[in-house]
Amino acid sequence: MNIIMIIPKIPARLAQFLLSRGEQGQSSVEYLVVTGALIASLITLPNIYDTFSHTIQDKYKSYAFSVAISDPPSKKFDDEVHHTADIIEQIENLLFKTIFPDISRGKMPAIKDIKNFFDLLKSL
Repeated sequence: MNIIMIIPKIPARLAQFLLSRGEQGQSSVEYLVVTGALIASLITLPNIYDTFSHTIQDKYKSYAFSVAISDPPSKKFDDEVHHTADIIEQIENLLFKTIFPDISRGKMPAIKDIKNFFDLLKSL
């Protein structure tokens, strides 16, 4: 019996296409063979997997570190740090050489020293 006679509503070309479908399984078999070979090579050679995974991990760590670090310092930033360090040094000198010795002797620190201290704090 011919398939065209069984299902008369199917055009002849479609019937021929359906009959020739046996050749379409070849590509599936090829994909299966190639995929099987790749899986077998990864299973039998774990060093390849370790190499790739460590390489990817190292690249990710390098990328994450580079994203995490801030911008490199600039001249303006360095100048601000030096300026702040100078002010802190002045505050330290004022406290330890003038204000604390007066307080430890039971004296009231001079008004100008207290004013200088607060002015230096405001400038930070």
